[in-house]
Amino acid sequence: MPEPDPDIARRAREDADRRLVAAAAVLGPTAGSLFVSFLFTPEAVESGRVILSAPCMMKAVFGVGCPTCGMTRAFMALSHGDVVRAFHYNLAAPVVYLLFWGLAAYGSRELVRALLDRWRARRRSLRA
Repeated sequence: MPEPDPDIARRAREDADRRLVAAAAVLGPTAGSLFVSFLFTPEAVESGRVILSAPCMMKAVFGVGCPTCGMTRAFMALSHGDVVRAFHYNLAAPVVYLLFWGLAAYGSRELVRALLDRWRARRRSLRA
C-alpha cells in the first residue's frame, strides 16, 4: 500500500481551515442577528431600554429613513410571531429574515463539513 503524501494532508487541512473561516464569517452575523432578535422585543427597543445600534444617519440628516430602517425591530417582531407588525416596521423584513435563516443554515452546514474535513485530514497526517 502506498504511503500517504504529507503535502496532500497539509493542503487538505489548509483548505478546511479556509472553509472554517468562511463558514464562521457567514454564520456569525446571521445567527447572531437571529439570536438577538429572540432575546428582545420591539417594545424594548422603542422604549429605549435596549439600544442595539446607533440612530440612522440618513434619517437624522435628511428626515427620511434608509432602506434598512426598522429592520431590527421587524426581525424581533418576526421572531416573536408578529408578522403584521414586522411589515409595519419594514416591508422587506420577512424576505430578509428568511434569507438570514437560509444563510445561517448554510453556514452551520459548511462549518460542520469543514470541521469534519479538518479532523479527517489531521487523522491522515498522523498516519503518514
